Amino acid sequence: MNALILIGGKSSRMGTDKGLLNYHGKPQQEYLFDLAKKYCTEVYFSCRAEQQFSEQSIIDTYSLGPMGGILSAFDFNPNTAWLVVACDMPLIDENSFQTLINHRNKQKIATAFLNPETNAPDPLFTIYESKACPLLMQYVDKGNRSPKNFLQNNDIEIITSINFSFLTNVNTKEEFEQIKNQSTIE
Repeated sequence: MNALILIGGKSSRMGTDKGLLNYHGKPQQEYLFDLAKKYCTEVYFSCRAEQQFSEQSIIDTYSLGPMGGILSAFDFNPNTAWLVVACDMPLIDENSFQTLINHRNKQKIATAFLNPETNAPDPLFTIYESKACPLLMQYVDKGNRSPKNFLQNNDIEIITSINFSFLTNVNTKEEFEQIKNQSTIE
């Protein structure tokens, strides 16, 4: 299983690159890279062409938001599962990685947490099995681009848990300051 860190967003609401924000003593994309490296064979960054900064970058050639990053990863290697994580989820830690991996069901096309805020699978911290690749392509070929809707309409493993705070997305400077000041962040 490889990891894909989604850093390709334009961060327009934040006003600065969300992957470079510092919550843990280093840029968030580096924090997630180091974390994912403990659990995955290879770790890559999904980014736009102008963001490419290392050989671990996979250029999003679809420009479909997170769905484009996921598809580009499967274009890069369709024979592996991809653990996808968005860079704007600063509360993800070793425990959340371990929980996702421990609940992985390789018989399903994906394993995802049920996000209580949306009452839907959270597509931005999910394991997509290799068998999801052709289904994702068919889904996009029909004009769809929502990974959440894709997960809702397919046979996936859903993880329910007591505490889902790690699924919190940070998209504005106000949210950044609020999360940065919480005691849960180092």
